[in-house]
Amino acid sequence: MARLVTRRSRVVAVVVAVYIAIVVVVSFHFGISLSPDRVVLLIAIAALATGRVRQFLKDWSIFLIILLAWQILSGMSRNIGHIKPHVTEMINVDRLIFGGHLPTLWLQHHFYTPGQIHWYDIGATVLYMMHFAFPLIIAFALWYWRRPVFLEFMVAFLILSLAGFATFVLFPAAPPWIAADWWHKFPHVYRIFSIATHAIGPQQSFSFLYKWMWQHGGWDLFGAVPSEHAAFPLLCFFYARRVWPRLAMLILPYCACVWVAVIYLGEHYATDVIAGVAYATVTYIVMAHVIAPAWTSNPADGGVNQTGDRTVESVPA
Repeated sequence: MARLVTRRSRVVAVVVAVYIAIVVVVSFHFGISLSPDRVVLLIAIAALATGRVRQFLKDWSIFLIILLAWQILSGMSRNIGHIKPHVTEMINVDRLIFGGHLPTLWLQHHFYTPGQIHWYDIGATVLYMMHFAFPLIIAFALWYWRRPVFLEFMVAFLILSLAGFATFVLFPAAPPWIAADWWHKFPHVYRIFSIATHAIGPQQSFSFLYKWMWQHGGWDLFGAVPSEHAAFPLLCFFYARRVWPRLAMLILPYCACVWVAVIYLGEHYATDVIAGVAYATVTYIVMAHVIAPAWTSNPADGGVNQTGDRTVESVPA
């Protein structure tokens, strides 16, 4: 019986993985934006294959509501603090670390060819667009295989997101392409993301929710420090290694590629990436050593196993 359950779990995992891969490829080909609301809807469809739809709705509904509320607020963050965007601080730190050079300028000078799209331009753009899709896919895998770890990951993800939002409000920061093209702090920076998206496929199609967000709040162009593009994949690694110690090591090269990509695209400074790595690391440490032990020390608030039974499970760091 146990073998049949294990075999079924593996088959379901393979089917879901193939389904998600096809969805991602088709989305990029037809220019369908992988926004959080769409990703969760697609994952909900995948949940049908697990036979745990009711549990999925219970576990994901509150998280989705909070995530979408955070997304709406993020677009309005520049109107909350009314603080003048910081422009020179990140430039100075990058030059201090890299001997007077700006990594964005160096990478674009050596690898970008104006008027020509290379394979790595497309690759960097795809990595940038996987900002929300990747952590939600990892979350689904954690939910399917280790629900208690998933629940902890969700809380850590929300804490990290809210910490980033608070920083965007208190420390609005201009990304490299704005610092160069709007304030002329250094030579022109190509916004490769906008150029490459046209090469990938049709113009990006956003959901009704995101169109509403754009009309009423817009996007926060100055939410650059910390780089959540850098933070989210690293947080995924921390939790994935708790479940798949060896397989999770593959996420580290993915993280490195994302870090280089956001700098190359002109969307972030290296300083932003370092800040994102620090935020993710601190969030994980606080969650693993402070918040999670507080849960497990109280039987009334114990963890929940995959079948929904209440348990008191220790959460290792």
